[in-house]
Amino acid sequence: MMQARKARGARRAQLVVACVLGAAVVSACGAPPSITDASWADAENATASFSAMTVPTPQQLTPKCSFNPGLLGATPKITVEWRVPAGATGYTMASAEYGYLAQGGLTPLTSALLGSVTVSGTTSAAKTEFNLGLLGGLLGGGASVAVRLTGPGGWKSAWLVATGTSGIAGTNADCNWSTVPPSP
Repeated sequence: MMQARKARGARRAQLVVACVLGAAVVSACGAPPSITDASWADAENATASFSAMTVPTPQQLTPKCSFNPGLLGATPKITVEWRVPAGATGYTMASAEYGYLAQGGLTPLTSALLGSVTVSGTTSAAKTEFNLGLLGGLLGGGASVAVRLTGPGGWKSAWLVATGTSGIAGTNADCNWSTVPPSP
């Protein structure tokens, strides 16, 4: 009988431990979660705009450019008087690039030919003289020289072109303006 009592006490103790452990598990897990729908609304939006930058083309200061063919057309010189357009800011004389017509297209002058260009003045009244003797003499025919501006990011303006022409031995010299769009 004593053994039966001990066995009942051991079972009772096991039952108490099992109940305590079961209650701990139930309270730790809590009630099962309720089902919810996640949703939100955000009324913010954004707008933006952009525009392409256009680098202004230099403007001529005179109705005609000046072409001097030199003695018998052997030492031609074209003089270009130009300025940065009014209202265009941030451009300096260092923003100007000079070129000449070669192989059918306008080509920027390289450092080897820079001695053939003389620049004076300011961006509101600049004078650029192109001595074409270094670019190939003119014994009748024509030559084109140009100036353009370089803007932020390396963007280029259209070329302001001065084309000088003359007859044999430099006769009937003339000079006219035109513009050529920037090349990519």
